[in-house]
Amino acid sequence: MGRFGGAFAVVVAGVCLAGCSTLVAGVASPAVVTPVAASPTTAKPATSSAKPPPFTPPASPAKITAACPFLGPAELQELLQTSEDLMATEQPPDRTYVEGTEFQCRYEGKYVHPWLLDLWIIAAADSYRPAKALENYKKDCSGPATAVSGAGEGAYFCDRTGTDDVEMVITGKRSQGQNRLAIAYVVKHRSDVYTRLATTLAARL
Repeated sequence: MGRFGGAFAVVVAGVCLAGCSTLVAGVASPAVVTPVAASPTTAKPATSSAKPPPFTPPASPAKITAACPFLGPAELQELLQTSEDLMATEQPPDRTYVEGTEFQCRYEGKYVHPWLLDLWIIAAADSYRPAKALENYKKDCSGPATAVSGAGEGAYFCDRTGTDDVEMVITGKRSQGQNRLAIAYVVKHRSDVYTRLATTLAARL
């Protein structure tokens, strides 16, 4: 089906407070002091709910080596308004494309949704200029393309041809001496989701 197919490590810091015994003195008489041992108490270990480090998206990196850094799972979770934890997995390079020019990241739900989005980042110095590439990709639309203003050198979204539940969102611009495209194949949603996706990706190319 073409490009549509298909980590942050969490460090949990535990703080342990050692238990201790206290000694309380009781006075038996003016001349005699009798120590009285209090019951030992053990403090419960403090718990820490460490969160993953904040997602830091790229800002037109000089060299692109992966697609997943361009969109964080928590960002997509918020964008799609789902409470399900999402995973982003960088896919092996497709050997049919020029090495180091095309990168793919797959986004899936951990429990319910087996697939939510495939993101392709394409970066090549001698490929079609963004405007021409965007026009060429319209052949993958099964209907009219809806333009998105203010995203890169152009952007649009449309129904993905040959599918019933997939939308294609695409944007591109000339950056760092390369013609760069971001193409997202996403489960069908609202039009404002596609618009935000296009503008977000364009700013990072």
